[in-house]
Amino acid sequence: MINVEPGTEKAVHDCLEKIKGISEVVPVYGERDFIAIANVESISDLNRAVLSIRELNGVTYTQTILGMELKF
Repeated sequence: MINVEPGTEKAVHDCLEKIKGISEVVPVYGERDFIAIANVESISDLNRAVLSIRELNGVTYTQTILGMELKF
Protein backbone atom coordinates (compact mmCIF):
# COMPACT_ATOMS: atom_id res chain seq x y z
CA MET A 1 0.00 0.00 0.00
CA ILE A 2 1.33 3.40 -0.95
CA ASN A 3 0.74 7.04 -0.11
CA VAL A 4 1.93 9.88 -2.31
CA GLU A 5 2.19 13.65 -2.14
CA PRO A 6 -0.87 15.44 -3.52
CA GLY A 7 -0.42 16.24 -7.20
CA THR A 8 2.02 13.39 -7.86
CA GLU A 9 -0.57 10.64 -8.33
CA LYS A 10 -0.32 10.34 -12.13
CA ALA A 11 3.48 10.41 -12.22
CA VAL A 12 3.81 7.87 -9.41
CA HIS A 13 1.17 5.60 -10.96
CA ASP A 14 3.03 5.60 -14.30
CA CYS A 15 6.33 4.80 -12.56
CA LEU A 16 4.80 2.03 -10.47
CA GLU A 17 3.57 0.24 -13.58
CA LYS A 18 7.15 0.10 -14.91
CA ILE A 19 8.71 -1.55 -11.85
CA LYS A 20 9.77 -5.15 -12.45
CA GLY A 21 7.56 -7.50 -10.46
CA ILE A 22 4.59 -5.14 -10.13
CA SER A 23 1.69 -6.80 -11.93
CA GLU A 24 -1.08 -4.36 -11.05
CA VAL A 25 -1.48 -0.85 -9.63
CA VAL A 26 -4.86 -0.03 -8.10
CA PRO A 27 -5.80 3.54 -7.10
CA VAL A 28 -7.94 3.40 -3.95
CA TYR A 29 -10.01 5.71 -1.78
CA GLY A 30 -9.32 6.00 1.92
CA GLU A 31 -6.20 6.03 4.01
CA ARG A 32 -3.92 4.90 1.14
CA ASP A 33 -3.59 6.15 -2.44
CA PHE A 34 -2.50 2.98 -4.27
CA ILE A 35 -2.20 -0.74 -3.83
CA ALA A 36 0.58 -2.25 -5.91
CA ILE A 37 0.28 -5.98 -6.47
CA ALA A 38 3.62 -7.73 -6.82
CA ASN A 39 4.06 -11.07 -8.52
CA VAL A 40 7.60 -12.16 -7.69
CA GLU A 41 9.57 -15.39 -7.38
CA SER A 42 11.47 -14.63 -4.17
CA ILE A 43 11.78 -12.36 -1.17
CA SER A 44 14.83 -10.82 -2.86
CA ASP A 45 12.68 -9.87 -5.85
CA LEU A 46 10.04 -8.42 -3.53
CA ASN A 47 12.72 -6.46 -1.69
CA ARG A 48 13.97 -4.96 -4.97
CA ALA A 49 10.43 -3.94 -5.96
CA VAL A 50 9.70 -2.36 -2.57
CA LEU A 51 12.98 -0.45 -2.57
CA SER A 52 12.26 0.80 -6.09
CA ILE A 53 8.85 2.04 -4.96
CA ARG A 54 10.31 3.82 -1.94
CA GLU A 55 12.80 5.65 -4.19
CA LEU A 56 10.09 7.22 -6.36
CA ASN A 57 9.64 10.98 -6.08
CA GLY A 58 6.32 11.68 -4.44
CA VAL A 59 6.06 8.46 -2.42
CA THR A 60 5.66 9.30 1.26
CA TYR A 61 4.70 5.94 2.79
CA THR A 62 4.68 2.25 1.96
CA GLN A 63 3.30 -0.75 3.80
CA THR A 64 4.07 -4.24 2.58
CA ILE A 65 1.63 -7.05 3.27
CA LEU A 66 2.34 -10.62 2.25
CA GLY A 67 -0.62 -12.66 1.11
CA MET A 68 -1.03 -16.26 2.12
CA GLU A 69 -2.45 -19.28 0.42
CA LEU A 70 -5.24 -21.04 2.26
CA LYS A 71 -5.26 -24.80 1.98
CA PHE A 72 -8.12 -26.68 3.54
